[in-house]
Amino acid sequence: MASDFEDQTPDSRATSPSRDQAQAALDDLGHDSQGLAARIVTPWWYHPALGVITAIFAGAHALPGAWPMVLLVLGIVAIPILTTTYSRRFGVVVTKPAGPRSKRLLLATLGVLVAAMMSSLAFKFLSIDPWWALIPAGVTFMATVILGRRYDEALRQEVAAPKVAGA
Repeated sequence: MASDFEDQTPDSRATSPSRDQAQAALDDLGHDSQGLAARIVTPWWYHPALGVITAIFAGAHALPGAWPMVLLVLGIVAIPILTTTYSRRFGVVVTKPAGPRSKRLLLATLGVLVAAMMSSLAFKFLSIDPWWALIPAGVTFMATVILGRRYDEALRQEVAAPKVAGA
């Protein structure tokens, strides 16, 4: 079986790259990070579509009859359709925050969604008119659009200029 190291002596295998080679490798990684960050640009329609889905999750609980279940199922079906459409069209899938700012924005968005869903459930249990559920649904929609766009911006910045370990 052939090896990439067959023609090298034991001494040549143990040598480290030169300072210039190491700097060139780091520069290449920097360019790769910047190229990836440039591709993490969501289209204008993504956050409003996600906002509608999250608003459905937030407001559906207050509706009477079978409507909550119907709308929740539609929302659950819509999320993978939205995310796969985005990933296939743009070739980028980001599954987690890249740094502290994007993590905080993601947690803030999730916090708003959970609070809105809980208030919607409270409306149902307190027998409040279901139209009041439009308030948490609207707040969730706006938070998803506004914080989602800020999250994307933070994510691009953190991917383009990652922190070096120990720096």
